[in-house]
This record gives sequence, structure tokens and C-alpha cells, in this order.
Amino acid sequence: MVLENPLELHRVVLQIQDINDNSPQFANDRITFEIRESAVKGARFAVHQAHDADIGLNAVQSYTLQRNDHFSLAVNTKPGGGNNGELKLEKELDREQQQEVTLLLTAVDGGTPQRSGTVVIHVTVLDANDNVPAFSQNIYKVRIPENTPLGTVVVTVSATDVDEGQNGEVMYVFGPISVELNELFSLDPKTGDIGLSGQMDFEKESVYEISIQAQDSLGLTSFANVVIEITDVNDNAPVISLKSLTNPIPENVLPGTEVGIINVQDKDSEGNRQVRCAIQQNVPFKLNPSIKNYYSLVTTFELDREIISDYNITITATDEGTPPLSSSKTIHLSVSDVNDNPPAFEEQSYSAYVTENNKPGSSMCSVTARDPDWRQNGTVVYSLLPGDVNGVPVSSFLSIKGDTGVIHAVRAFDYEQFRSFKV
Repeated sequence: MVLENPLELHRVVLQIQDINDNSPQFANDRITFEIRESAVKGARFAVHQAHDADIGLNAVQSYTLQRNDHFSLAVNTKPGGGNNGELKLEKELDREQQQEVTLLLTAVDGGTPQRSGTVVIHVTVLDANDNVPAFSQNIYKVRIPENTPLGTVVVTVSATDVDEGQNGEVMYVFGPISVELNELFSLDPKTGDIGLSGQMDFEKESVYEISIQAQDSLGLTSFANVVIEITDVNDNAPVISLKSLTNPIPENVLPGTEVGIINVQDKDSEGNRQVRCAIQQNVPFKLNPSIKNYYSLVTTFELDREIISDYNITITATDEGTPPLSSSKTIHLSVSDVNDNPPAFEEQSYSAYVTENNKPGSSMCSVTARDPDWRQNGTVVYSLLPGDVNGVPVSSFLSIKGDTGVIHAVRAFDYEQFRSFKV
């Protein structure tokens, strides 16, 4: 400062006193963090400090963090003065429960009146492959008929992985599985569709159990079981077996005589295996039910080989499925002969004429008799009954050939002695 008259030069120091006319300010309105959900408890993340143009007590004195479930604020004093804030992870993050966390950080100065500034901290929680795929069911059960067409989708299994991106992609594979099951069923690794690739047979296997694995890109795996029950279809006709047979049978057997035992089996189940058996009605036989699946073939009338010597008996077995299936078996049965018929002459009487003085041994006539019996029983042997002619044995006049019935003169006849005779 310069003064005149007298001239003087003075040094003046002007000290300006600060007043709290500035609020703390952060460099940006929004602070963003990307933190993986696998971050461990206690992890720290630096937060840029706020700036206050004021000085001293009017500058930033403290920071406060809005109450939340995961983070606290750690404030450190820097060498040379000033504070530095850090977010400290107090509770582990879980992206599947909360993908984003929004915090409000406040910087407060020490002036009067007190001023403050805020900034929004936005935390994006990054995925970590920390979740195992989970099936919608532990056990999948399905019933299908044994004639299901090839290529049919039998059942679809479904598993979800709450991780995101590749961590959440699920692939399906069979668990430990036999060669037979691997040929019988197919599995789409992406959709979980289990398809039929082989022919099923209820009579061989009625239940299949398959283990299915669901795994994500890093190999985290879960399991489920699929139980496939096969229902019966009436695809088997009854099978008729002849267990015993008396063949031939004598023609003199009494009605009700058992001549055979029949067994009928059907591989199907329940109603499909219930079987009815019958034979044709024009034969003297019938089927009587015996023990389970067995029938007795018995006669119903007297037999006569001379009328019918052979029978073709057709047995038909029909099940009770829908539609019903049937099978048949023909039994050839012969009737053996019994000597129950006497020989019968073709004529009641025979007449022969011969001139006297005939040559001895000459043929006079022949007789014929028939016997309807078989072979030995039907073989006729001819002979002359004992008798006499005028006191002389008939054998002195005639002889008969036993196998042909031809009658021969034993000697020459004399018309003057007798003109006729009977034998």
C-alpha cells in the first residue's frame, strides 16, 4: 500500500476466510462395478473419493453408505491427509437371487451448515458356475403299450441351471446303461427327449429303469431316474400242445374215456391270456377242463370202426384279448378194430347142379361171406358143418376150400341113389 505526503509504503496482507459454500462432489454421478458372485467375503473394492472446493473443516470429513445386505464402507486415512473409501463385501453375492445391487454413497463435510454430496454405486453381479442342473422331477414314470411305433418320444426329461450363458446350458446323457437299453431307447442331448429306437416285448420285459444325467458346460451333474412301464398288447396267439394221446383207440371204449391231454398257453397277460378251447361238433369227442390250462379229450359216444375208422379233430383256442387271437391244432385219431362183427354170407342159400358120374374133385360152386372187421378179425375161413347124407358123413361127398369158399365134389354122384341133398 502506498501513502502520499509523506510518502510511505506499507505491506498489507489480506486473509480471506473460507465459508462452507461448496458441497462435496464425486467425479461422476454413477459408479459401476462388475463383481463375480464367487467373490469371497471380505473382498474390497476402491471407491473414488469426493472433492470439496472448501478447505479445512468445510472439506469432506466423512462417508456413509446406505444400509444394504452385502456391503459395508471402509474408510481409510491417506498419508498426507484425506480419506479413501472402499466397499467391503460382508455377505457373499448370489446372482441367481439378485443380479444387481444399487447403493447410495454420501460424502459429508464439516461446515456449518453441513453439506453433502451423493453418488449411486451400481454393482452388476457376474455369474459363476456355482449351480448344478436340477431336474423337474427326481423320477419320471410313463406307461406305454408294447406295440408303440419306433421313433415315438416316450418321455421328455427337463433340467434347468439357474446360471447364465454357457454356465446355464444343460446337456443330457444316459447314465450307466446296458447295451440292450442303449439299443432300445435314444436320448436327445439338447431337448431331453427319450425316443423309442427298438422293438419292445412285454413278454420279455415289462419295466425298464434308466438313469439320466444332466450336466452343464463345466461338468456339474445331477441325476434322475426314468421308469418306463410296458403294457401288454394282445400280440400272442394261444399255443396248443398235445401232452398225451392214446392212438389208436379201440372201438369198444366206453363213452367218457380219456384219450388225450391238451395244454394251452398264451404269453400275454391278464385278460389277453384267458383262453377258451373248443372242438368241432360233428365228432364223438369233447374237451373237459382239467387243471389250469389243461383239457382232457374224452369220447362222448360209442365208436364203430366199421363206420368211421379215422377222425381229424380240430382244436381251436381263442383268447379274450381285443381283438381276440386264435390258433388251431388238428389231431388225427385212428380207431382200432375189435372183433365185434360175425361173417355174413352174401346169400342165405346157394344151389348147385351137377351131372351124375361127375369127376371127383371138380368144382361144384362157391360161397362168399364178408366180415367188416379189420385184417385178422375180418379174415373169413370156410368149413363144412358136420352132417350126413343117407347115413353117410357129408365130408364123404363134399369138401370146401377154407380160404376161397369153393365147394368140390369128393366122389362121383349117382342119380339113382339120390337126386338132391342139403349141407
